[in-house]
Amino acid sequence: MAAILYGVGLGPGDPELITLKGWRIISMSPVIAFPRGESGQARARQIAAPLIPDDVLELPLDIPFTGNVAALEAAYEQAAEDIAGHLRAGRDVAFLCLGDPLLYGSFGKLAAQLNGHFEVRAVPGVNAAQAAAARLGTVLAQGAQPLKLLPATMDDDALLAECFNRHATLAILKAGHHLQRVHDILQQAGRAAQAVVVQELGNGAERILPLAEAVAKENASYFSLVLAWPQGAGAA
Repeated sequence: MAAILYGVGLGPGDPELITLKGWRIISMSPVIAFPRGESGQARARQIAAPLIPDDVLELPLDIPFTGNVAALEAAYEQAAEDIAGHLRAGRDVAFLCLGDPLLYGSFGKLAAQLNGHFEVRAVPGVNAAQAAAARLGTVLAQGAQPLKLLPATMDDDALLAECFNRHATLAILKAGHHLQRVHDILQQAGRAAQAVVVQELGNGAERILPLAEAVAKENASYFSLVLAWPQGAGAA
C-alpha cells in the first residue's frame, strides 16, 4: 500500500486538546516528523510527547523561522525531500503541527510540494482563537457577528483596514514580535481597550493580560494571540 503523509493538528499547547483521530495517527505512524527551530527546540514534539510511542522513528526537520525567504524555502524543500524518502520506502509519516495544519502552518508548504506525488491528509486541530475563547469563558462570535482571523504579519495599512470593522471579533495570530505595532493599530481603530493578549496558551507559562499591560511588559512570547471584541462584548 502507498504510504501517507498526515498533517496532525495538535491544538495550541494542551495535549488533552489533541483529537482522538490525531492520537490514533500519532500512535500508529512509524515516522513522526516535526519542525525544529534554530534553538533546537521542537514545541510540537513537546506537546505530543505523551502520545509518541517509544519505538517510532523521529524525524526532526530544521526550519529556520526567519525573515530570510530564500533560507526558509530551501529548508522546506529539504524537509519535503526528507519526508519523501520515508514515503517512498512505504512508511507513513505523521507531521506534527501546532494548532491546525492548514491554518498559517508549515504543513501547508510541505503539502504543496508533496501533494500529487504522495497521498496527503490533514487531521484538523483546535486553533488558538477557539482555545483562548474557551479559556476566557467568552463567545468568539454569535448570530450574524463576524469573526476575523488575522496574521500580525500583515502590513500596517491592511491590518488597520481590517480592524476598523467595529462589529467583528478580531483574533490576531502570531502577535508576539508585533505586539507594540498591533496595539498601535488597534488604538487607531478604537479597538485597543477591548483587547486581551493570551500567551503560551495551554502550558505552565500561560498568561492572560489586557493588551496595554502586555505591551508595557515588553517581553511578549512568540506564541501570543490578541483577541479584540466589539464594544460591550467579550472579556476585556
